Amino acid sequence: MKALQDCHVLVTSTSFGRSDPELKRELEAAVGRVSYNHSGKPLSAAELAQILPDVDGYIAGLDWIDRQALEQAGRLQIIARYGAGTDRVDLHAAQEKGIIVTNTPGANAVAVAELTIGLMLNLARPMIFAAQQTREGGWPRTTGYSLQHKTVGLIGLGTIGRQVARRLSAFDCRLLAIDPAADAEYAAQFGAA
Repeated sequence: MKALQDCHVLVTSTSFGRSDPELKRELEAAVGRVSYNHSGKPLSAAELAQILPDVDGYIAGLDWIDRQALEQAGRLQIIARYGAGTDRVDLHAAQEKGIIVTNTPGANAVAVAELTIGLMLNLARPMIFAAQQTREGGWPRTTGYSLQHKTVGLIGLGTIGRQVARRLSAFDCRLLAIDPAADAEYAAQFGAA
């Protein structure tokens, strides 16, 4: 087995370490070499095929990791998806090559929940439209509504749904949630029925 100091890790997730730079420092201290995706976007399978040949570990973003790319990965031992889901990874090809595939479903839960609330607020009060119109010299008078006392339905009360519920409780929303593995005690903490 190879020592960590001899390993090359590829990080293509554009959000890895963005809000916590210590993640990058810890990784760089633990392994011999780290390469980052500086393109600012997910990589295609063709792009990955060019850079995977000397990679031992891979912290993946939303890249397309298909059989073509994995065929070039002669040293790859593990793909760790930085986020939920592995739908962009050819799991059969990875298994055939003995590559372990994992994910980190809670890694970006707070960010996704905050984005969800931001989009809800924009629907309630069209801020993006108003900002655009103002930049163009207008002074729009938009109407909107308050989230306070509104009923909000959450489909799923997993890691992200729980973070959304926590934040919506501060808006005094009435929460309705459905989840096949519902945690009634957690839901009750935030008034979700």
